[in-house]
Amino acid sequence: MARVEAVVVCLLVLAMDAAAGVLGIHAEKAQSQGRHLRILFIECRQPVRRAYELGIAAAAVLAASHAIANAAGGCACSCSGDKLRRASPNRQMASFALVLTWMVLVVGVALLVLGALPNRKNKLADCGVARHRFLSIGGVLCFAHALFCVVYYASASAAAREERRAATHG
Repeated sequence: MARVEAVVVCLLVLAMDAAAGVLGIHAEKAQSQGRHLRILFIECRQPVRRAYELGIAAAAVLAASHAIANAAGGCACSCSGDKLRRASPNRQMASFALVLTWMVLVVGVALLVLGALPNRKNKLADCGVARHRFLSIGGVLCFAHALFCVVYYASASAAAREERRAATHG
């Protein structure tokens, strides 16, 4: 039963992260449809409401996916370096993957939101420093997040199984 749950959680996280990645890439495409003028590093763009909606939706789905993976995986952290060195390889991998998922989440959500926000207004043009590819890079990071979440969840599940076995046999 635990293996079926693990497969379901992994597939759910993969599907949500893939959806977030596709939304981010589509937001970039929608943004590129608007009119823009670039002079050196300053760029004036016509806001595209659809890019805003898709970018914010991608950030929300990415955050929800992260919450599900972390809730299902439990706490795999080892607070001290000495405790981490003595932990099982599965626990070490889960801790490492957990840190990576958080880093990718923070950067991915930041890029998606920063890429989407200039599109929230309905004015003629928004001028500022060029923010090229924030939405598409954020979308690609959603796919990386999926990989690290699956590694985290699988490692945390394996470590929990090992600890349960050791508790019943020890």
